[in-house]
Amino acid sequence: MISKRVVTGIMAGMLVAMCGVAQARPYDWKTIPLQGGGFVDGFLYHPKKAGILYARTDVGGMYRYDYTHARWIPLMDGFGKDDWDCMGVMTMAVDPQKPERLYATCGLYLNDRAPNGAVVRSDDKGATWAITRLPFKLGGNAMGRGTGERLQVDPADSNTLWLGTNQDGLWVSHDQGKGFTRSAYAQKSVTTVLITGKTIYAGSGEVGEGLFKSSDGGRTFAPVAGSPKMIPHQMALGQDGTLYVTFSDNLGPHGVTDGAVWKLKGETWTDISPAKPSKEAPFGYSGLDLSPQGALVVSTSDRYSGSGDDLYISHDSGAHWTPVGPQAVHHVETHPWLVDYMGGNDPDAVARKHMGHWMDAVKINPFNPNELLYGTGYGVWMTDNLEALDTGGKVDFHFRNDNFEETVVLGLESPSVGPKVLMAAGDVGGTAFDDFSQTPQHGLFSPMNKTNQSVAFAALKPNIIVRSVDNETARGYISTDGAESWTALNAPAPLATTDWHNHRAGKLAISAAGKAMVWVPEGEGAYHSNDLGQTWTLSTGWPKPERGQEAIADKVNDAVFYAFDRGTGTVLVSRNGGAAFAPLYQLTAGQGQLRAVPGHEGDLWLAAGTALYYGEKAVAGVDAAWQVTFGKAAPGSDYPAVFLWGKVKGEEGLWRSDNAGADWVRINDDAHRFGQMRAIAGDPREYGTLYISPDGRGTMVGRAK
Repeated sequence: MISKRVVTGIMAGMLVAMCGVAQARPYDWKTIPLQGGGFVDGFLYHPKKAGILYARTDVGGMYRYDYTHARWIPLMDGFGKDDWDCMGVMTMAVDPQKPERLYATCGLYLNDRAPNGAVVRSDDKGATWAITRLPFKLGGNAMGRGTGERLQVDPADSNTLWLGTNQDGLWVSHDQGKGFTRSAYAQKSVTTVLITGKTIYAGSGEVGEGLFKSSDGGRTFAPVAGSPKMIPHQMALGQDGTLYVTFSDNLGPHGVTDGAVWKLKGETWTDISPAKPSKEAPFGYSGLDLSPQGALVVSTSDRYSGSGDDLYISHDSGAHWTPVGPQAVHHVETHPWLVDYMGGNDPDAVARKHMGHWMDAVKINPFNPNELLYGTGYGVWMTDNLEALDTGGKVDFHFRNDNFEETVVLGLESPSVGPKVLMAAGDVGGTAFDDFSQTPQHGLFSPMNKTNQSVAFAALKPNIIVRSVDNETARGYISTDGAESWTALNAPAPLATTDWHNHRAGKLAISAAGKAMVWVPEGEGAYHSNDLGQTWTLSTGWPKPERGQEAIADKVNDAVFYAFDRGTGTVLVSRNGGAAFAPLYQLTAGQGQLRAVPGHEGDLWLAAGTALYYGEKAVAGVDAAWQVTFGKAAPGSDYPAVFLWGKVKGEEGLWRSDNAGADWVRINDDAHRFGQMRAIAGDPREYGTLYISPDGRGTMVGRAK
């Protein structure tokens, strides 16, 4: 169970012989606002109490909306590294009888390396959680993650929950989610579940199986006669007993080419699709909601022809529909990065360009029929004047993502001059942060690229910045003016292809004074350049290619680069600008993050998983080290502050040492563990400040209170 206490913590120490212990220093953690940046695949209003709204994401956890301050509250930040998969929320549920009670699932992936899934439960709207691990896996980031809620509380019995899974059937709990048993439902995959009285509907995730029904409280299940043989995505039940269902030929959110909207009244199925897909314009349907006032809304899925995906609304049970897109105005002026991301330079034009993509999640507030929100692959849009649709007026959508950060950060740096933070991210690109009170006003790095694999700056000339990118011919860029403008680099041989899916850009490093670069494409050897990226030559002495392999630059000597050979545990050095690498010293084989200390030539730290190394010596008292970085030295010290994500004296946390590892203090508490870190970076200008990028949670800044 996730503890409700605020940890006073211990801090531990390290270095070669002794560990110092000191009182933990409370830090204030705040998001650095990009706002949005990832797939929002589900919303849930409480059906009986106004003002309760939840959102789920595929990799960024779960949120509750704060109507008073018009911002989102993250709910999964208290889960630590062992429960990192709780950032993948496949489905969620509320108890209709108990507004404070909330359930959700944990589980990101279905492969053998992923941990088994879990159900978490809360009696305080997600402020604290208890967790029950399950004997199977759940895929919050798997295909079908945008389908309906597969976790449902029986409206007549708060003790009973039904859970549909990706590949292990339908399960039931009779003790509020503390334990589950498999039900009589024989199919493997479940996409959506709906309960009314003794009747339980379950959609099969296998093409050709359609919708199933139990009329005896789940003791037996049978196919619903006449059900379309596509995959049911979402369902809603009208007050007159009519069942509405969206269908597609694939799980989505991609790969969908056909679909329809059907209603079942009595035993009669009727196709009420607002638009029909075709070979020339393929798409399906996914999102669906029905308000208490009778407004039915559906969303298309995977429609890239014409104006793209859209919402349709009907007030007569699907007999007539009105598309939302032609009357929608999306207010992007407060988020310049959206203008870049949506492919334009004119906010007014972009505002009317399209509704978005991956629009599987759509809901109408049951207590306010003018409030509708929908999710996209990059964030949340909300309107509070839906009534304008019926009068031919403009429906204003605002990007409601304050404190909703889902960017998957792949690279994070904090230069000594210029922007405070440089971020390389999946899907949305990269950006520089100058003002933490607002989303970046200069937008994304331009040219904009959907995924920036890495970003790095020259330590002695920090206005020189390089980044590697996917889905772009150049594959890399250099800036000499602190990220204000960019010039394309020529690509090394493995990246001279348009097949970027099989040839990822990998990691790009630049030397201390910016005269040399080393580029390690994903799964390839290292290539070096001493002419600002005009030509590239294969480096010698490079280890066997591995995913995530990188070179790092010495922070003082312009000719020196380093690398860690995970296969042999060897730290390698190049003293000729990356042309040749040779062994420097030997450590333990395995995963490791090697980092060079600013201002100290030759100083290296290695976070090696089970140990932290300062040079060749393991630091005492550190039981686990997953990431290490450096920030401005403490007053009176000439050695940078060292930040660690790891375990000290058995305690997991974020740690800071002001004396090169002799003593440590924990700077987070159990309410702020953030799953696992993608990247961390200390601030070289402000003592004690640490930037972190948890998996799927954007970037945050931590400062001492």
